[in-house]
Amino acid sequence: MGIEVPVVPGAQRNLGAEDLFRRLATLIADGTYAPGERLSDKTIAEDLGVTRTPVREAVQRLARAGLMEVHANRYSMVTDITDERSRVTREFAASHGEEIIREAALALSDRDLELATELIRDAIDSVENGSGWIEAHVALFSFLTERALNDLYRLMLSDFWYLVFRDLYLGEPRVNTRESLEDLESAMRARSADAGISAVRRMLSLK
Repeated sequence: MGIEVPVVPGAQRNLGAEDLFRRLATLIADGTYAPGERLSDKTIAEDLGVTRTPVREAVQRLARAGLMEVHANRYSMVTDITDERSRVTREFAASHGEEIIREAALALSDRDLELATELIRDAIDSVENGSGWIEAHVALFSFLTERALNDLYRLMLSDFWYLVFRDLYLGEPRVNTRESLEDLESAMRARSADAGISAVRRMLSLK
């Protein structure tokens, strides 16, 4: 099925591999491409105005990130969200998210702390206006992951946050997201790892 994606003539065709991946991951995470939906490389390429070759590469990466299933020579499918899948995603996010926040709260330079709070404010704004919230949340948590000073986290979680917000938010931010983000901002400024962890656990509805 096609989607309505604003295309500036010639602009979408210049998407680099990273931009194309992030565009597709966002379309899946925000529900534009719904769980269980079957997609062909041709459909995606037409939707985004790109050639099929980079689409195939992006789909393979999305499959590694857990957002798509690839059925060779047939079609690709957006992964479904089951209760069991949500449980597994929640447990993974709880385990690794805590360590990221703990390390980032202590390791951030003063400049990175300012950048983190700017990203938090962007995320709050995205929740308020209902636009671009996936991109804003992924940007925030990707930044914190990068600054956690743990190369394994960078390797494991570089594409993971799209999956978290897709599986746990189901297309829209939770009602307590703004309050949790504000608490996270306060915790980061105070360099309080425990308060930061509590804020993120509330935001992701983790126990």
